[in-house]
Amino acid sequence: MNNNDNCDQDITDVLYEYIASFDREIYANEIHREESLIQQATNMQTAFSFVSAAVFMLAAIIMDHRGELSLKIFPVVLIIISLFLLFSLLCATLAQMRFKRKAFPEASAFQNFVEKNYKQFESKAQRAKYMADTYSILHKSLSDTNEVRVSWIQRSMRFFIGAIIMCVIGFFA
Repeated sequence: MNNNDNCDQDITDVLYEYIASFDREIYANEIHREESLIQQATNMQTAFSFVSAAVFMLAAIIMDHRGELSLKIFPVVLIIISLFLLFSLLCATLAQMRFKRKAFPEASAFQNFVEKNYKQFESKAQRAKYMADTYSILHKSLSDTNEVRVSWIQRSMRFFIGAIIMCVIGFFA
């Protein structure tokens, strides 16, 4: 092997190590995004709890001091608000689900794979390429599940805002 081949191999090794490192960072960012989305869904559940408690406490006070307020519209508004809040809770709960996604191979399966295909892991570049490919697959799978979480959180927020709007409408009605 001549000096030029060594230089090319060194460049290839460095490039694939860089790619693998970059893919690892992208995957770590997606993991952080997943944790943030789950926390946001938890916050939506907390908001549901507080608003539900406030609505039902306020409902009891309104019932006691309703004066000329008709009892026909009040239960309807309360039911609509409750439905919006329940749908918000349901969507926030669904956003927290642990979805099936791609994962790293088991240690023993990886060891067996490398032992059977050792020619594919002889150089640093080949090993780094394998890691980059693995992170690419994992990132795509995690990104797809995070998009599903985002969708559920957006629905939860819409229902929550709907409940707040109904509270305001009910208050003025």
